[in-house]
Amino acid sequence: MFVSQETAVIQKILARGDQTESAVAHQTILTILDSMEAIIYAADIETFAILFMNRRMREVFKQEEMAQPCFKVVHRRSSPCENCTRHQLLDAQGNPREAQIWEAMDADKTRWYLHHNRAVRWADGRYVRLHVATDISAVKLLEQERIQNETRMRQTQKMEALGTLAGGIAHDFNNILSAILGYADLALDDARRGIAAPAYVGQIISAGQRARDLVQQILTFSRQTETEAKPIQIQPIVKEALKLLRAALPSTIAIELKIESETTILADPVQIHQVIMNLCTNAGHAMRADGGQLNVLIAEEVLGEEFARNHHGVQPGPHLLLEVRDTGHGIAPAHLDKIFDPYFTTKGKSEGTGLGLAVVQGIVQSCRGAIAVESTLGQGTAFKIYLPISSRTGLAASAIESLAPVGRERILFVDDELPLAELGKELLERLGYHVTIRTKSIEALALFERHPLDFDLVITDMTMPFMTGEQLAEKLLLIRPKIPIIICTGYSQRVTPEMMARLGIRALLMKPLIRNDMAAAIRKALDNPVR
Repeated sequence: MFVSQETAVIQKILARGDQTESAVAHQTILTILDSMEAIIYAADIETFAILFMNRRMREVFKQEEMAQPCFKVVHRRSSPCENCTRHQLLDAQGNPREAQIWEAMDADKTRWYLHHNRAVRWADGRYVRLHVATDISAVKLLEQERIQNETRMRQTQKMEALGTLAGGIAHDFNNILSAILGYADLALDDARRGIAAPAYVGQIISAGQRARDLVQQILTFSRQTETEAKPIQIQPIVKEALKLLRAALPSTIAIELKIESETTILADPVQIHQVIMNLCTNAGHAMRADGGQLNVLIAEEVLGEEFARNHHGVQPGPHLLLEVRDTGHGIAPAHLDKIFDPYFTTKGKSEGTGLGLAVVQGIVQSCRGAIAVESTLGQGTAFKIYLPISSRTGLAASAIESLAPVGRERILFVDDELPLAELGKELLERLGYHVTIRTKSIEALALFERHPLDFDLVITDMTMPFMTGEQLAEKLLLIRPKIPIIICTGYSQRVTPEMMARLGIRALLMKPLIRNDMAAAIRKALDNPVR
């Protein structure tokens, strides 16, 4: 059995019967330290030499020799750790500072430890560094599982909400397509008679933009990504959600939106959309048999100290109030304390997973807000969500439409859909550019290999057979490293900032392509060359 120098001294004292009070206390302390499952050692502040190791440390690191540098033994480093400097342990007068506490993985990246580091008085009167490391791997594993479960729960609930949205989405798309096809017929009739029809074409463009925004909303809502909080005004989000819900709810349910505030909050717009959809869907479910009234209110309310004390994480002060009130069957008092529990539901098996309100509560709490519920059987339910008002303001107004910038450069446009390639050529040629199109990425690469200096810019679709836009960009840049390239895609999740930075892609354009957006991206790519 390994015996430290300090332990050996005490044992000698005990052996000759000199059982002084300090010796017994010292031996007791060493016995306690050896019985602990935490890794404990003491090291010289100046030299980092280990002066003492408890049993657990000797077992973990298979170390029994003293005077080895702690950073070498524990962390397998060639130099001292950042958390162990004299300045961090002792103040300017040489007195111990507060303990340094941090979490980190071991050198093998297999275990998590909670580290405590502080200066203590040693037997000879000097200060040494006492280090205690507790294995918290089990806690970290549980935390990771909790995060993963929450992510899965939210995604499952998103899919449930998308099912509710399906009717509204189909209704909106049919309306949009009706406008596009109808106005296109009118414009074609006028064109055959030699009559210009800018008003009809404008309606077609407007309908197309609504379709684009709807697709983007669906993609954003269903995407499994980290949320991004930013200053937003929620009334446009509420209006959009109610518009989609109107087509999905029975006509016997009347919807009324009252907006008394347009203040800004700090939140993720997709999550706010999710909150509204959940609460309004539940309200619709409560009224589907007999009909009723769904009232949504956006207002401001100042929360007091008492409210903040009763709601963890909430600070007193001005908050935005989002209230969803229905005249449905209400919630039984016995269920009120359970409605936010995951998987608790009073609906049938085919009608819900019981995740909606749990997700709503999680989103509200992540915004440092609060949620309250009032319900009376037979009369209805009201959910009140309080979100702190942000001091940061969002963008107040949309940018003023400007003329598309023009140019005379030569562009290679690649898209595997011939109508889109021809459309891109027509749009860009009207802006003054000289455009060559290819519908096969392999043919585009072969053309560029033969004439690498014939083009000033390449615009390529991302998803193409045989060779993707990413692969084409890589090969083009091998031939001509500084050729400006713009990627087009209808689904941006595949095009990451890391991929764009690695390849040197100048811009990303989302489909459907808008002439002004495309023109601006082209000028930016051409007018800001890579040095």
